[in-house]
Amino acid sequence: MDAPVRATDLAASSAVGRRERLVKLKSGRHLGVAEFGAPSGLPVIACHGAPASRLMFEVADAGALALGIRLIAFDRPGYGLSPLDYGATLASRTEIFAELPDALGIDRFALFGISGGAPYAVALAARLGSRVTALGLVSPLGPIADVCRSDESDRVDLSFAHRSFFLDLPNHPWVLRANAEAAMRGFRLAPRAFASLFAHLLPEADSAIVSNADVADNIVAMTMEATRNGISGGVADLQIYGEPWNVDFGAIEARAKLWQGTADSIVPIEVALRLGALIPGCEVEQVPDAGHFWVYEHVPEILAAVAALASGDGAQ
Repeated sequence: MDAPVRATDLAASSAVGRRERLVKLKSGRHLGVAEFGAPSGLPVIACHGAPASRLMFEVADAGALALGIRLIAFDRPGYGLSPLDYGATLASRTEIFAELPDALGIDRFALFGISGGAPYAVALAARLGSRVTALGLVSPLGPIADVCRSDESDRVDLSFAHRSFFLDLPNHPWVLRANAEAAMRGFRLAPRAFASLFAHLLPEADSAIVSNADVADNIVAMTMEATRNGISGGVADLQIYGEPWNVDFGAIEARAKLWQGTADSIVPIEVALRLGALIPGCEVEQVPDAGHFWVYEHVPEILAAVAALASGDGAQ
């Protein structure tokens, strides 16, 4: 099923088991890709959060290897090794990302989206239909513009902070870019100090997890890589998040499961739960007292559940 990868090898990383490539797509675009786990295992394409990069999934290498999973993580445009796609939309990126499985010689595969990677995983599952065997979503950012700007009686009301960040700020691109640029410069000047401050600003449910040395190392590494060429990736993501998704949820054929912590302060919880209701047959598990970063302590369990869905052993 898996043909040789049509890609340019960059360098096999000595860190963990990462295998990196710059993959050329049929359209001529390139995506930076890192693979973890078992090279000939069950293909699972992973969509990272924001701002982040393919290195987010380095912590999943051992779990993926033990489970026989070939975990494939790619940089979205503007992050890491992937050039920016100017004027991007969720639809235009879905068309780009839909070329990746063919470029990797993969027919059918599972999708795994974390936080800000969820919109792309969901849109790709709808675009590719039966080719996607499973869809796993962790602490997902749901369709904010669709459910919070609606005039319907089931509209979700956001907190002031969430509305300001996800809906209002993207409408002021100069302010958005200036704030993102300042944050990036501060982080890159003193990444460890920035990570420590970030951990202390988080609620208790997340603070202890993010303060763990291995987790902090991963967050620093993935964010340094995400911003190696500036903040355009993060700015583009936030602008896309503030627009309607225009996704045909009914076209999703994959078995799906969504995990959402009840103490998450990063993504709007009600919007995440609404996303689960929109995906046909999606199992939604609310994780009591868990914050946004709880997945760091449960990576093997999540990967095992995604693999079970792909094999038909999970919930439908």
